[in-house]
Parts: sequence; structure tokens; C-alpha cells
Amino acid sequence: MKKKFNYLFYCLGAVLLLSSCEDPNELGLALVEDNVSGTFTDTLTINLSTVMVDSIATSGTGNMVVGQYTTPQTGTLHAATYFQIGPGGSLAAPAAEATYDSLKLFLPTSGYYYGDTTQAVTYSIHELSSTLAARALPPTIPNEEPSSYFYQNPALYNKTNVAVKPEPIGTHTFAPRPVRKDTLVIDLSDELGQQWFDLQKAGDDKLKDNANFTAFFKGLGITATSGNAVLGFPAAGALVTLYYSEPSASGGARTVKMYTFPLINSNLQFNKLDGDFTGSPLEGLQESGELPASQTNEISVAQAGTGLMIKLEIPHLDKLKEKVKPEFINKVTLVVEPFRGATTVYPFPVPSSMGLYETGMSGLLYSPLVTEYNPDGLLLTSNFIKSSETATDGRYEFSVTEFFINKLKTDYRTNLPLYLAPAASEFKNGVSRLVVGAQNPAIKNVRLRIYYTTIQ
Repeated sequence: MKKKFNYLFYCLGAVLLLSSCEDPNELGLALVEDNVSGTFTDTLTINLSTVMVDSIATSGTGNMVVGQYTTPQTGTLHAATYFQIGPGGSLAAPAAEATYDSLKLFLPTSGYYYGDTTQAVTYSIHELSSTLAARALPPTIPNEEPSSYFYQNPALYNKTNVAVKPEPIGTHTFAPRPVRKDTLVIDLSDELGQQWFDLQKAGDDKLKDNANFTAFFKGLGITATSGNAVLGFPAAGALVTLYYSEPSASGGARTVKMYTFPLINSNLQFNKLDGDFTGSPLEGLQESGELPASQTNEISVAQAGTGLMIKLEIPHLDKLKEKVKPEFINKVTLVVEPFRGATTVYPFPVPSSMGLYETGMSGLLYSPLVTEYNPDGLLLTSNFIKSSETATDGRYEFSVTEFFINKLKTDYRTNLPLYLAPAASEFKNGVSRLVVGAQNPAIKNVRLRIYYTTIQ
């Protein structure tokens, strides 16, 4: 038996992929006897590509994002939000002498932002001309449900198209101050406000309840027409207020009154996020759905909202399995460093947390990996680790020992890829991005560190 092990690891030492070694004492590996040592390799080839997830359910999250931003590596991201409003209940009849004053949209900011907030932003508010309705995605295989972690049937998705009336009912240019969590107050069309008021004054059923109102007024869409930042708003705070006034009973100044139309049917509020890759290394991704780093100036991109993930393929794992028994693997760590030619701090910081995804055992696409040896199913993520407190460079580190050992033990899963993207919550609700350069042996920007035991 000992001769077999010696022969096995003699072959292992001849493999170029496993050429790097360290002192086992530095690795914290206890030596049982003199002929046992700890070794590691970080020279495995990892091929990178940028892939686009087909659809991401963005409805009913409670988060609204609006804006746009442009970077050299990703082109321009456009974020818009769509929702319904309603009277919420019965509205009081105005007095005969009541007159309309104004119609305003209130949007409290959530504090979320991404991009250059020193530039002015302009929002355009449109009336919907089509009805918001959640839908079920068609099956990819007849008689089977669509299979992706980011599907949610029925739902509205980041790529759902909604028709709006061409003329805006309001525009608003402002200087973003997201940290202060200000509330945007946007003037809407007086013609629209007067119409609503006249209907209510006439006792028309269109404003009787939410169902009648949404049949008459289908909802609002908010898009950005200028600026270089995306801002977040809590859906629960969105509110349209119609102000009117009535004569005072004392004969003095008129009394100001209001009708409020809060966001309703929160499960139908959703964010549409588009990526325009024209002129960027990712141009052509919309058509192909996947581009290797060799076709994108040696970079790959993960971007929340638009559904971009970095695909990691390790082509020689099957050969590694022939040389190293999974039982002799002590620790496996995936290390990813951002591309040094892309911004990692404001205005386009790297995501605070990244996650790893795979095709699950059940065939579910883009299933998040869970923390190893964790019975509670906690999702595996890594925060960005700066090289120093004031540095702009750093890395993400993922402990994938259990996943890697199981991968080597299961033949049909050995060569299945991993996917790198912002953590699941940010991937659905945010717009941050990470740019990673193709694997470079000189700087080891993407590497799989495998620690294992050898027997001399």
C-alpha cells in the first residue's frame, strides 16, 4: 500500500499544474510522521467568460431603483421602475366651491446609490399605457418548469417591457443627496390633476376604489434621461398627492385639503434594468449571451440588475482527479482580485459582497453555493478584503473545500462551471459591478489554492 502511495505522489510531483510548494508548518498542517507533508498548488488554469442570465425577477422586492451610469468596461446601465397607485379607500367628496391646486409625486430616498452623485440627475415620469401583470416564463423544455434560482413564477422581470405614453406627465432635475435620505417632490401635470379632481367632484366611479382607479389610470413609470448615478427608493414610501382647497368656514384663508394615492399592489412594482454595451468590450453580448474574456479585451464582468455573471471554468479538474485523491485535500480557497484598470472605489465601487453560483444537483441554474459544513444553508459570500485600510486594491476569498471535494467525487459534475456575481440580494435589487481580468499567472489575479497532503 505504501508503495502505491509513493508512486501516486511521485506522478503528482511531475505534473506542471502542481508545481508550487510551501512549508507545511506555514499551512498549519500537523505532520503525523516524517514521510507525510503538506503541499499546495495555485497554478490550475481558470478560464473566464461573461454570461448574461436570461431573466431576474425584480417585482415585489420593496426596492425601487432609477437612474443610469456609464463605465468604459460595461457601457451604460439604465434603471427604471414601474408601479400602480390608487386611492387606497373611499375619498371624501369635495365642497361645491372647492378648487384644484396641484398634483405631486413624493419619493423618499433609501440611501442606496451607485455612481457619480456630483452630477445632476433628471427623471422623467410617464403614465403607463399597458396594464402591469405578473407572468410565468415559458418552459425551456416542453412540460417542464423554467429552472433558475432567479425565476419566480408569476413575476415581472428585469427585462419585462411596459408600454408608456410618450409625453411625460412630469420631469425633475436635482442634485442627488442620497446619504441625507431626502424626499424628492416632483410636480406632475396640472392637466392630469384637474382631470382627477373633476372626476371626484362629479362623483365618478373611476376614483371610487383601487380596482376602478387602476382600470382608468394604469400606473407610473420613472426613467432617467440624464445623470451618471442610480438611486434607490423604498416602494412603500412612494405617494402621489392631489392638493385642493375649500372656502374656510370662518370666511378667512381657504383651507388646503388633499387626496393621497399611495403605491398599491406592491407585488407588481418592478425594476427594469437594461445594459447598453455599445462601444464597450461587452458589445455583442446581447446577441450571444456569453463572451469569453479572449473576445472582451481580456476582462469579464459581473453586474447586478442586468444579470451579468462571470463564468469560471477549470478545464483540468478531471486530470487533477487522476493525480490527487479527494480524501487528501485539506483546504481549497478561490481568490479573485478586481481588474486593475477599473475603478474599485467611488463612484463605481466593487460590490461589498460577492457570491458563487452553480448548476444545482436538481438542475436549478445559478443556485447559490452555501457555506460549507453549515446545516442552516447560509449562502456562501465573501466581502471585499482591502490590502490595507486606505488601499483601493483587494480581493475576495471563498472557502470551497467541501464543494470542491464533492465535485471531484462526482464524475458528471467535475467539469461544470462556477459563476461569480454580487450576492443574491444585491444581484436582484442593486446595480453594482465587478470587473475581473482574465487569469494572469504573473499576478495570480484569479487562482484556486488547493492544499493537500502528500506521502513520500
